[in-house]
Amino acid sequence: MPKHHPGVEDRRRREGGAALLVTMLLLTAMALIGFASLNTVMREREVTGFSSRSQTALYGADAALADSLDVLRDALLPASVLAGDCVGAVPSDTLPNGVSYGPDSTAPTNQLCMLAISGEQCGANSPEFQFLYTSWNLRTEGVAPGGATARVQATARRCHAFITQY
Repeated sequence: MPKHHPGVEDRRRREGGAALLVTMLLLTAMALIGFASLNTVMREREVTGFSSRSQTALYGADAALADSLDVLRDALLPASVLAGDCVGAVPSDTLPNGVSYGPDSTAPTNQLCMLAISGEQCGANSPEFQFLYTSWNLRTEGVAPGGATARVQATARRCHAFITQY
């Protein structure tokens, strides 16, 4: 029969209580680390969402720019047109994903306006047409469904056909 020591059993009971306390402290620390990580992840997702909406708005402004260039590409100008004259409004539309685009709301005009006409010929002139380089000021804006707005200002240079006879 083993010998019984009175102090050994008391010590074991105190050590069992210490193990429980250490375990509870470790669980509390792990829970705090978990909540801090969750908070960080949620903030990262929020920042990513803002970035995504801004990028979507920029794509909308770029779509308006592309449509504006199509308008310029198709425009036939009379020979009497001067720098500062405009050929029409910046196109506006709403895409299936909810992004809307159109003219820059901060611009002085929503028109596609010519900045300059170069005297440099850029094509084979004919009795009906004269081909000269023109420079255009394009200001567009895209708005994402979340409210993010992006504005693009570009200067386009193109070879333009001017109608010399009607």
